[in-house]
Amino acid sequence: MRATTILALCLVCLAPPALGSQAALEPAARSQGGAAQGQAAAGVREAERLRAQALIQRDIDTLRRLISGDYYHVESNGRVRTKTEFLQALARDEYRIRNYGVEEMEIRLVDDGGTAIVTGTYRSVPMDQPATTLRGRYVRIWTRYPEGWRVALHQGTQIRPVGTNAPEARTQAMQ
Repeated sequence: MRATTILALCLVCLAPPALGSQAALEPAARSQGGAAQGQAAAGVREAERLRAQALIQRDIDTLRRLISGDYYHVESNGRVRTKTEFLQALARDEYRIRNYGVEEMEIRLVDDGGTAIVTGTYRSVPMDQPATTLRGRYVRIWTRYPEGWRVALHQGTQIRPVGTNAPEARTQAMQ
């Protein structure tokens, strides 16, 4: 059931966003359902803040609380990790970030405010490449549980300058 819900929400994410920034979305969230929607969006923003802080500090205990059991993590290089694999990579120093910051964030609440689709852009500096700043887009799906918001899916895609590492065009015959 959850896998179907996550797949459906991923498809919703393919639609172009109506608003481009966190600040612009706040009035829209309030108009969708009043104070409850505003509180839900604030809870997701706080969970996003805690996640970013825990990622930089490699705070595995906090991340363990923020990540759902059926977590699916797709890195900007295409690698997929489960919750356990992601946390183990952090513990083994395979996934290290010197700095991470969200530039833009949009929160869309669905499922009567029980699920949040968060999209935006980020900048990060890998630990092993301190002179390199990476920029990317992300999608995260958060689900509200009695104990708080938990992220179920993360997809990151690096934004590269046009023409950088672009695959060569291939001509194929139609069959």
